[in-house]
Amino acid sequence: MYELAIYGGAFNPPHAGHARVMIEASRHARSVWVVPSFRHPHGKRMAEYERRLGWLQSIVERVRPACSSTISVCRIEQQLARDNETPVYSYELLCALAEMTGLPTRQIALVVGHDVAAQLPDFHLGAQLLERFSVLCVEEQAGVRSTLLRERLALGETLPTHWMAPGMDPVDYGVYAAHRN
Repeated sequence: MYELAIYGGAFNPPHAGHARVMIEASRHARSVWVVPSFRHPHGKRMAEYERRLGWLQSIVERVRPACSSTISVCRIEQQLARDNETPVYSYELLCALAEMTGLPTRQIALVVGHDVAAQLPDFHLGAQLLERFSVLCVEEQAGVRSTLLRERLALGETLPTHWMAPGMDPVDYGVYAAHRN
């Protein structure tokens, strides 16, 4: 069991698959921190940070009873981004968390899906990330991705309710339809 699992991402928008990953990660770590991207490494356009953070806090409140360990939303990327204009990369995020918590780096796991796990060697300082930190690969079960939600919403289509994250008001997803984001 890891001491800390870091589940980072754009969460743009968060969906039922994200909630399931949070629950599964809680089975493998004493604490799970959900970390929304403040400034995406690939320049991805995202809904405002505070809005996504609020959504994630609502989702965490709803999934907490199903979690096996503590779970919370963490603003660390926002704090790290204050000092510069560059994106916060996973390696820098994990290094900052290791320093902040004092945990051995192997006791900190980056939570990813199988698709992202295959890309980790190509991440910024990916080799160092894999050498120093652990990776917790969680199987995607909901069959939905944020891109798919945004595409459907941009077309004016409604979302199947089983795609929506617990704690999200369906009106919240309207941000993506209104902005064609």
